[in-house]
Amino acid sequence: MEAREQLIHLLKMQDLARTIRSNREIIDHAPARIEEIEGRFRDRNTEYVAVKDRFDELEKDVRERNLELETLLAGRKKYSEDLMQVQNQREYSAILKEVDQVKARIAEHEDVVLANMEELETLKEEIASMGAHISVEREKVAVETGEVDAAVKQAEAEVARCTAEREQLESELPANLVGTLTRVESQRHGLFLVEVVDGTCQACFVRVRPQVYQEIKAASKLHACGSCRRYLYHAPSLRPALEEPAAQADLSTSGVEAMNDPQV
Repeated sequence: MEAREQLIHLLKMQDLARTIRSNREIIDHAPARIEEIEGRFRDRNTEYVAVKDRFDELEKDVRERNLELETLLAGRKKYSEDLMQVQNQREYSAILKEVDQVKARIAEHEDVVLANMEELETLKEEIASMGAHISVEREKVAVETGEVDAAVKQAEAEVARCTAEREQLESELPANLVGTLTRVESQRHGLFLVEVVDGTCQACFVRVRPQVYQEIKAASKLHACGSCRRYLYHAPSLRPALEEPAAQADLSTSGVEAMNDPQV
C-alpha cells in the first residue's frame, strides 16, 4: 500500500476515533445524567412527602384529641352531677377545682383541634397541587431517563460500528504502523494524525524541514512530527482522493435515478 493510501486510511481512522471517543463520553456520562434527573425529582418529592407527613401527623393529633375530649366531657358531666350531692363546703370546693381543671383542658384541646383543622385544610390544597405536580415530574423523569437510555444505546451501536470499521482499516495497514499509532494515540489524548499548514504542525506548532514538508504535500512518504510524534498530512493534497469516492457514489445514484425515470 502506497503512502497516500495509508494516509487516507489514517484520516478515516482518526475520524472514527473521534466519533468513538465522543460516543463513549455519552455512555460514560449517562449514569451521572440519570442521577441528576432522578435527584431533581427526589428533591421535589421530598418536599411533597414532608407536607404529606405533616398532614398525617395533624390528622392523628386531631383524632387523639377528640378521643381525649370525649373523656374530658364525660368527666365534666360527672363532676357536675357530683356537685348536686356534696355534703359540705370542702367537698364542693374540691369538685369545683376538678371542674375548672377539666374545663381548661377541654378549652386547650378545642383550640388546638380548631387550629389543626384550619392547617389541615390548607395542607389538603397544597397536597393536591403538589401531587399533580409530582405526577407531571414523574412522567418527565421517565421521558428524560428514556432519552438518556436511547442515547446510550445509539452511542453503543455507533461505537461498535466505528470500531469494526477501524479494525478493518487497521487490518489493511502494516502491523508496525498500527502499533506505533496505538502508542501515539494513548500518549497524545487520542490524536495520532494532524494537519501541516505552511510547514507547521498544527498540534504543537513546530515547523518541519522543507524537504519533509514537500514529501508530506506530495503524500509520497509517511512522516511523524519530530516534536509531538504525531503523523502529519497535507489536507489539500489528500482532499481530491477523499472526495472521489463520494463523487462516484453521487454519479452512481444519479445513474440509477435516470434509469428509473420514465421520461428517459
